[in-house]
Amino acid sequence: MTDIFTPEKRSWVMSRIRGTNTKIDLKMKKILTDTGYRHEMYPKMYGNPDFVIRRKKIIIYCDGDFWHGYRYSKKKKLPKKFWREKIENNMRRDRKYSRRLRKEGWSVLRFWEHDIEKKTEKCKRRIISKYKSK
Repeated sequence: MTDIFTPEKRSWVMSRIRGTNTKIDLKMKKILTDTGYRHEMYPKMYGNPDFVIRRKKIIIYCDGDFWHGYRYSKKKKLPKKFWREKIENNMRRDRKYSRRLRKEGWSVLRFWEHDIEKKTEKCKRRIISKYKSK
């Protein structure tokens, strides 16, 4: 399937995709606020997590289903090599960051976009459980 946009228009469209203050990030912020735990959004640290609870060394990532490869191995491969490489690189980078942060003593929680949107209470319970276990 060919792209319906010119390369210039596609570049402009892609530049409009936000990396911060996304809908799922804001929903996670509400979940964390509801727990009452002191947290920081978009801390400047290795791995660029979405949230950190420094007191308990907990890092939280909010992973978009498409960009981070939810059920990627079970889906039909994307036709464009660019997108396959993009998503596979994201998945490799996610594993690399999680491994290093865990070696440094951090607990890393990753939540899928669809879970944050539809299973809010489950996400909240998972955060509370990790917080109490540290």
